[in-house]
Amino acid sequence: MAVTLLSLGPAFASGEEVSVTLQMPSGDSAEAAYWAGDPDMPAILIQHGFLQTHHFPTVRRLATALADAGYSVLTHSLTLGIDRRTASLPCEAVHTHSMPQTRDEIATWVEWLHEQTGQEPVLIGHSAGSVNLLDYLAHSPGAPVGYAIFISVTFFGYGEVAFESPEHAARARAALARNDPGLEKFALGFCHEYVTTPAAYLSYYDWDKQRTDQAFQSIGVPSTLIAGSGDDRIDLEWIETLRQHGAEVRIVDGANHFFDQLHEFDLLDEIEWALQRQQAQ
Repeated sequence: MAVTLLSLGPAFASGEEVSVTLQMPSGDSAEAAYWAGDPDMPAILIQHGFLQTHHFPTVRRLATALADAGYSVLTHSLTLGIDRRTASLPCEAVHTHSMPQTRDEIATWVEWLHEQTGQEPVLIGHSAGSVNLLDYLAHSPGAPVGYAIFISVTFFGYGEVAFESPEHAARARAALARNDPGLEKFALGFCHEYVTTPAAYLSYYDWDKQRTDQAFQSIGVPSTLIAGSGDDRIDLEWIETLRQHGAEVRIVDGANHFFDQLHEFDLLDEIEWALQRQQAQ
């Protein structure tokens, strides 16, 4: 597993940001930012949302704040089928990536962070990044993960906000049934037009509300969910029902999906509260 450090300073000096490049199981290389922290504090992996990178403002602000607080922090960009991807993917791009590919990449980074720090990392996901983490945890019993925090967790499949519909899924399943794996135009998430293969499309679409709900009940990792009361991209009533499954739910009054402006400090407070609570247990 190749590791390339692009920092000009000493590798992994405490509190210093370094760039790390790893080769993924697909053969593509993926890039990340890493801060080595206090070895007595938890190591944290932060997963960005749909089609974004680790430079996305919500993720970047959180990563630097946690690193400044002394945590070891890793925040990586999924390749989404592109070698050394550094920019977000537009909806109108051709999308060849899938949830299983993402799952393999998350597993690679979790193992790297585990080996680097000797700790079972805390996983933090934002938006659809939370679904990616759930998919990884659901398929990785016994993974070296100590805790998970899901921010503005959403789901794929038909819903109040997403543009995909049962008709899109039916068309994808029909294409697979007639052994036609070629590219087609669907809708997914915030994308009105999303060109991909039927199999790749369904790997996302099938992570609907019911499957996401079931994953929270079965992952076997203690978790906290954080949402904003002003988030119009998720189903807050559904978030509240997840309390019944043992997840700690924290609602930040007035915060939107991205916890921007003044609410970025509220988000950091909630995450540090969750981390300290977990350490005390």
